[in-house]
Amino acid sequence: MKLLLLMLFPGLLSAQKNNSFDILNYDISIQVNDSTDLIFGSNTLSIKFLTLSVDPISLDFIKKDSTEKGMVVSQVIQDGKQVNFQQDTYHLIIDIERPLYGAISAIKIDYAGVPQDGLIISNNKFGDRTFFGDNWPNRASHWFPCIDHPSEKATVSFTIAHPNHYTCVSNGEKKSETRLNSKEVVTAYSSKFELPTKVMVFGLAAFSTDTLSHPENMEHINFVFSQNDISGFKDMSAAADPLQFFETYIAPYPFEKLYNVQSTTRYGGMENAGCIFYDENAVTGEGSMENLIAHEIAHQWFGNSASEADWPHLWLSEGFATYFTNLHIEHKYGRGKMNEQLIKDRNRVIRFHKMVQLPLKDTVSTNPLNMLNPNAYQRGAWTLHMLRNKIGEDTFWKGVRAYYQAFKYKNATTSDLMRIMQDQTDLDLSQFFHQWIEKTGHPLLSSKLYQGAEKQFLAIEQKQDQLFNFPLEVELKGKHGKSKNMLANISKKQHVIEITADFHIESFLLDPKTKLLFEKTN
Repeated sequence: MKLLLLMLFPGLLSAQKNNSFDILNYDISIQVNDSTDLIFGSNTLSIKFLTLSVDPISLDFIKKDSTEKGMVVSQVIQDGKQVNFQQDTYHLIIDIERPLYGAISAIKIDYAGVPQDGLIISNNKFGDRTFFGDNWPNRASHWFPCIDHPSEKATVSFTIAHPNHYTCVSNGEKKSETRLNSKEVVTAYSSKFELPTKVMVFGLAAFSTDTLSHPENMEHINFVFSQNDISGFKDMSAAADPLQFFETYIAPYPFEKLYNVQSTTRYGGMENAGCIFYDENAVTGEGSMENLIAHEIAHQWFGNSASEADWPHLWLSEGFATYFTNLHIEHKYGRGKMNEQLIKDRNRVIRFHKMVQLPLKDTVSTNPLNMLNPNAYQRGAWTLHMLRNKIGEDTFWKGVRAYYQAFKYKNATTSDLMRIMQDQTDLDLSQFFHQWIEKTGHPLLSSKLYQGAEKQFLAIEQKQDQLFNFPLEVELKGKHGKSKNMLANISKKQHVIEITADFHIESFLLDPKTKLLFEKTN
């Protein structure tokens, strides 16, 4: 749940996956110290060439600027041979040797500098120095050269040289921890799964740890600042339930381990693969982190493993994580509690739409940060909820699992999800997907009860410009607790529905079971 606390450099866009080469692995070494914020880095990229093109390779990498922050490359070596390069403000351009088609080349880049962003070197709320990678959406390129876009997934290894009073956390499996001398340690992690750069991180702090059990003996550890150990362990113990729920209903957990880490991040939570960072102030000891934790754990399947192919499809990450948090609420606390959350989510969508009108597949926004809004989160969740009600419980879960299996460790688009969901049912979902994903807005409904001597009617009118087609459930209420539910299929601007009931209607309630994203008006 990325609640934005700072602003990114405006207009900074990262490159997309290049069809002439594929980055297979990043092998990143970083040396940090306590006397300055200067880091020394080396990144060896394993690159597979897909064409015979000899065009220079362009990587996202932020150059040192007038503030004296940013990175300076000292040398680039391709397969043991030094090659020419140049840096502009946002890129490292490398003149490569002519590759063979399908060949794999090792390109080693040495650099140093003070990160402008992305790797946050600061003091935590207790005044202790900390280091945390904080990459979303395209800020990894502030501290290591890469293609900083979710379409370019690769495995990654981190080797971090750091003062020995820090504990190091990162993605993947911990490979080693080697003491260099009385003051410095080198810690190495490696992930065997391909990840987008937005979730490739390491963190350093003085942590206390709490190990949770897992039936598959997967490493599941909570890391909190030492001064916060009691509160942090209490709050983060909530991770066990959603983890088990998602493993049961989606698929086995997709990564080597799960670390939940208190951090100094700009977001309330950041779903780094297998190494989730939570804002330090989220830890209160009041047990208030459960939904935040569930959201970030859901991202391990949706966003980290099955990743969006490009930013317009961000809802495949954030909408899924939001709705699967709601599904966990339903599983643990019942449908009533989930409906309470859905109503809050619906109200957020309505308020946002009054300010900005965007389709769910957001091809309008150009800055990914602007996409962190109730459209991607709550509208995305509501679209999944309405799809679940339209195609049925079993078919919905069958579709979710099929979608995940098709795109785990890969990239997906909205069309991919639509195609797989359509494959699960004989219902025609084209209109559903068009109006909830491609169009903006939602039904704005006015309703009125008309009563004659012998007949009763309910008038429903769509007040928005673009008409929607949807089923609308209505609860009819009479005296002495009498009630009846009726279902109306709404497609036109105005509907007048004759009510058949053996009692006098005193009042009515639209959408009593919380199944529709809509807004009531007079």
